[in-house]
Amino acid sequence: MKAVKFLLSGIMLLPLLLVAQDKDASALYGEGVRAYYDGDYFTAIIKYTDALRQKPNTVGYLYNRGLAYLKTNNSPAAATDFHQVLVLDSSYLDAWYELGSIEMDAKKYDSANVYFKHALQISAEDVRSLHQLAVICYYKRNNKAAIEIYNKILSIDPKDEQALYKRGLAKANASDFSGSIRDFNILLGLNPRHTQALEERANSYMRVNDLDNACRDFQKLMELGNPRAKENIMKYCVKH
Repeated sequence: MKAVKFLLSGIMLLPLLLVAQDKDASALYGEGVRAYYDGDYFTAIIKYTDALRQKPNTVGYLYNRGLAYLKTNNSPAAATDFHQVLVLDSSYLDAWYELGSIEMDAKKYDSANVYFKHALQISAEDVRSLHQLAVICYYKRNNKAAIEIYNKILSIDPKDEQALYKRGLAKANASDFSGSIRDFNILLGLNPRHTQALEERANSYMRVNDLDNACRDFQKLMELGNPRAKENIMKYCVKH
């Protein structure tokens, strides 16, 4: 009878022990998150690893440890964690994106392209992946494809400053200087102190022989402290 009571008590205690174990893993994970946001990435990795010992193959723990590995410049370990996340959950969008970003950093554009396209299969409006695909097109000098991707980004968010700037550059590279000026105009309407857009607009004005507007932009750039503006003013805008 005592043996039966002991067995029953053991069965009753088992769920309590599991709950306690889960709490320990959650607590360790929480400590890892705090360490990560404090910038203590090595401690974060230790905490996430301890949590994973208690709850192996927990997707969130693996993903966050991968992010911490990235912060310590350990891309191979990060990639291993992100791949394991996808083994457990192939629809985990952020893991596809991070693997693509790792390949981008290594300048492996073809494999990066594959990862970002997987991400977009999960969410067609993942702007981060669209931006990266556009950059790949830009690096490959496929301005037409880059412009099409930036068009899609701007259909999602018409005020995306990066997309406006990069589309303007792509149009200028494709010799569509009027189009590039329109994009830089929109961007400068949103952010009048965007010096890169001002400089590129001035360059596009120069390409269409609109010296007056180019010189106005050079003047604004000089007022904003651009180091090349004064030289351009002296070269193109001051009558000798």
